[in-house]
Amino acid sequence: MTSTADLPIPLTIGADDRELVAFMALLALIGLWVVFANLRKMYQTRQREKTRREIAAYVAEGSISPADARTMMGSEESEFEKKIADAVAWGMLSSKKAEQLLRAMREDRESRERGRVGA
Repeated sequence: MTSTADLPIPLTIGADDRELVAFMALLALIGLWVVFANLRKMYQTRQREKTRREIAAYVAEGSISPADARTMMGSEESEFEKKIADAVAWGMLSSKKAEQLLRAMREDRESRERGRVGA
């Protein structure tokens, strides 16, 4: 039987090596975290795109309007809409006037989109 002194690789971890092992374990954990975070982001993007395709199919068949589709897709507010919301919040604009402005802006946007589709 061979003794541990005859083995080419020591089976024990010395005091100096413990720091190295801890550092390597930390690097492995960080690596795993990065991999899983990217996998999660890829899954979310895939699901978002799948939903967008389904909504686009509904718009194409005429089941829902493009305006409703935009709302369902969570299209971001324009800078103008944000300013109107801020003006209402600060009391500089009545909510009734804000609704009129937003309705007019959306109708204008929809008419321009209809013009592009017909062209």
